[in-house]
Amino acid sequence: MWCEAVRWRERGELGARRFETAARARRTASLALSNRKEFTTPHNGAINSLQRRYLLSGASDGSAAIFDVQNATEYEAGFIAKHRSILLVDKQHENGHKFVVSMAVWYPVDTGLFVTASFDQYVKVWDTNSTQVVMDFKMPGKVYSAAMSPIATTHMLIATGSADVQVHLCDIASGAFTHTLSGHRGSFELFTTFIFFKDLLCTAEDRQGQNCATAHYGAVTGLRTTTDGMYLLSSGSDSRLRLWDIDSGCNTLVNFEAMRLQTSKPLQLAVTEDPSLVFIPCMASIKAYNLWSGMTFQTFRGHYEPVNCCYYSAQEQELYTGSNDMQILVWSPSTPAFTEMPLQEDDGKRQTDFVVDDDNWSD
Repeated sequence: MWCEAVRWRERGELGARRFETAARARRTASLALSNRKEFTTPHNGAINSLQRRYLLSGASDGSAAIFDVQNATEYEAGFIAKHRSILLVDKQHENGHKFVVSMAVWYPVDTGLFVTASFDQYVKVWDTNSTQVVMDFKMPGKVYSAAMSPIATTHMLIATGSADVQVHLCDIASGAFTHTLSGHRGSFELFTTFIFFKDLLCTAEDRQGQNCATAHYGAVTGLRTTTDGMYLLSSGSDSRLRLWDIDSGCNTLVNFEAMRLQTSKPLQLAVTEDPSLVFIPCMASIKAYNLWSGMTFQTFRGHYEPVNCCYYSAQEQELYTGSNDMQILVWSPSTPAFTEMPLQEDDGKRQTDFVVDDDNWSD
């Protein structure tokens, strides 16, 4: 099949975009627990957050760490790549958080800065190179979440949700609070779940028993937009997953198959670049659902305790998951982008050494 696809691509019968999409979809479909890459985490608590190529993690022991997912720090048995943290800030650090790091996010434009939010009521902005706090914001209570716009060019705002009824916007440029957004009626003590996409800030809270439109019969535990910004996914403590049309605000009524979700803390969802699949932590496993049919595509099992967060890297085509067992697991494609594609050489031998990202069929 792939041999024919390559020939179609050579002849121009198959578009580059369709060929790339098919290759990515095939690799995503073959995700399995990696036997060649693992992370040695320095955390002594549950992993609550995972972000980007330089994987940024925040944990319940008050620490935040950074891993390079492309370059291993050492190799075990000659081929298992071990990735140790290249940066760690914990309680022993002079500016470290005293309690749970609920969220850790990169400054979207440059990995020279990252932001951590904690139950010690502080949001801190860190210089990655010097591992020093360059700015901090004292919040009115425990900070449950923080988010930044991935494409903003006119502001450097951090949206934060704490044990308060308002969402506070913190400006890195001025070091001040620029906006206080009111609209939530209850405190964020159960869950604060929100995300920035472009200039859209999505927030959620628990309004059980109140007279309002109901997205979930319980607290909203997770939010995630698709990469094209057209749809919003929400998970709830009612163990339901919903898909929303952002333009109309309507539920698309996709019926996702049964799942069992944590009710004690927020969840970090992930979607593929297509978008065709959504990954959601389901207790000690991770389930992948088809975004449009709601059918279970695959179930990933490897953690020993409930999973809190997952991050899908479109560049590496890998899934990273963090759990209460203090481990970060890597789920890699179990097969290369192309299976053995026999192309006859002059000597009659078959050429099989294809590399995923190399253009082996053109001049």
